[in-house]
Amino acid sequence: MVGSNNLKVSIWKLLPAILTTILVSSFNSVPAFAATYYSSQTNFEETSVPLASYSWDQSDIETCIYKDTGVKNSYYAWTKLAVQKWRQALREYTNNQQDWTITARYVKSQAALESCDVKIYIYDSYKDFPDYPSQTGAYTSVKQEAGEKMDSRVYLSPFILHGDGKTELNLPSHAFRNSALHEIGHVLGLGHMKSDKDYLMSPQFDFHEQDREHPITTLELKTLINIYDEDGFEQRGLLL
Repeated sequence: MVGSNNLKVSIWKLLPAILTTILVSSFNSVPAFAATYYSSQTNFEETSVPLASYSWDQSDIETCIYKDTGVKNSYYAWTKLAVQKWRQALREYTNNQQDWTITARYVKSQAALESCDVKIYIYDSYKDFPDYPSQTGAYTSVKQEAGEKMDSRVYLSPFILHGDGKTELNLPSHAFRNSALHEIGHVLGLGHMKSDKDYLMSPQFDFHEQDREHPITTLELKTLINIYDEDGFEQRGLLL
């Protein structure tokens, strides 16, 4: 267990990165298996993913998703799928279908989120974010105090503010899906890439240049295996 540590990661999509200090980790290669939920790394400009300064140490992670009444059900479905993609990618990559248990379910109220390990909020507008106006795009907030349970919260919205600070945007579906996948990466312990874009964990995503979300790749999975080993979220590998 680390000491007192409050970390906020990621203004995502079209915004300039606001980064905390993160640890760059080297890692050992793990054999890959035939995959449906991840892809082989093809961009080798970077060979590691920086780490956040927290990690999970429990066998099961329960994720709960709340959405405002004005948000379409599809945004909940895409967010739940983002959680499931990470779980299945890790299971396939390690050839371990029993562990890596991270679940996602819907809750009807924000109060109901409080009993969950990961709390995901999907708001109508970025203006509803707790840290607005400093946060105008999706972000993840993780707090870990010595002797206390880790508090992990993700804030998403289909309606965000452009990095120019003026233009409001309704995100196309692939941009929202990419955002959700990116933020769950932060939840699991990944930081931001040095490259501004072109990687799933880059701090920016320009949906005008890219018409689909970035995939989970062997690059992200190798980094997570370096933290947790090959048999789930109970930490046995790298001590942060």
